[in-house]
Amino acid sequence: MSRDELVRRWANAKAKRAAAELCLRQGFYTESITLSYYACYQAMWVALGDPPAGVWRHGGLINEFCRAQGQQGLSLRKRLDKLYLYRIQGDYEARSLSAAQAQEGLDIADEVLRLVAQQQSLAL
Repeated sequence: MSRDELVRRWANAKAKRAAAELCLRQGFYTESITLSYYACYQAMWVALGDPPAGVWRHGGLINEFCRAQGQQGLSLRKRLDKLYLYRIQGDYEARSLSAAQAQEGLDIADEVLRLVAQQQSLAL
């Protein structure tokens, strides 16, 4: 991944995280969860670089990112899987999601962005 792409993806991850918080505050819980998930997705892409097959698939990206985190990756994997499930429920099944779920999604995004910022020496 070029430096320009890394900077662009990192800015996108941070913007999605900020938008997720705004949506949570305004009561748009499903949208908050979706944005938290995609903040994680972009941040994980920054951490791992370009995918071997040209594009990251959701499960593959989560697998590789969590594997790279060692022991900490085990609990993070469960949390990311839960966030992914919330996103599927909200976006594809049109289920109502709660403020607590949206806050949980934001907390997961914060954790992933902090990890990537630390590992890549990036500003939050």
